[in-house]
Amino acid sequence: MPQICSRTACDQLAAAKNTHQLLIGTGGGTRARHAYTVGAGLGLPTGVLSGLGAAVAAQNAAMLGYLMARYGVPVVASDGFAAVPLHLAQSHAVIFPGMPPFGMWHPSPDEGVIPPYRTDAGIFLIAEVYGCKQLIYVKDEDGLYTANPKTDKNATLIPRATAEEVIAMDLHDVVIERPVLDLMRNARFIRSVQIINGLKPGLLTRALAGEHVGTIISAD
Repeated sequence: MPQICSRTACDQLAAAKNTHQLLIGTGGGTRARHAYTVGAGLGLPTGVLSGLGAAVAAQNAAMLGYLMARYGVPVVASDGFAAVPLHLAQSHAVIFPGMPPFGMWHPSPDEGVIPPYRTDAGIFLIAEVYGCKQLIYVKDEDGLYTANPKTDKNATLIPRATAEEVIAMDLHDVVIERPVLDLMRNARFIRSVQIINGLKPGLLTRALAGEHVGTIISAD
């Protein structure tokens, strides 16, 4: 189950759906982070910010749906998951917005107002509920680093770690949402995730084949 935030993955997804059943979740990216920042500055509560994040993820799902339409890949909204098995049987792939459907009832964070369970967490929960074979987060970085590689030239890639180890590192920047680490420790099916760079051609295909091409974070 790949999370898509890069257009370069479309051809790989189209080819992969011939041999895999794909649940393709979309994140919010920079636009969602900007919306959260502006909304928090205006004093909006967590539930309202959750709706803003959901709207951005839904827009990204629609845009990816336009790109994948020629391959017969449909888009479902958060209230359309009952049709997912039918779509998978027909086209072997389906696109959905990754924001969990908390809406106004989103749990409040320990600090601040930014929703703690955003698209990374929502996609993890979907993968767990559907018992997916693997979960791949497609980002614009090679994986988890010791610091933000965009701003720190001394940042080094961490190819493999457990959720407990990542939590203990207490990194300032983590490439996936921190609640995913807690969810993984209590998951039944998704006991590891891989984070790969979707801007590098071929990596998604290799990851779907089970190859280690980014950072693997495991529960154990």
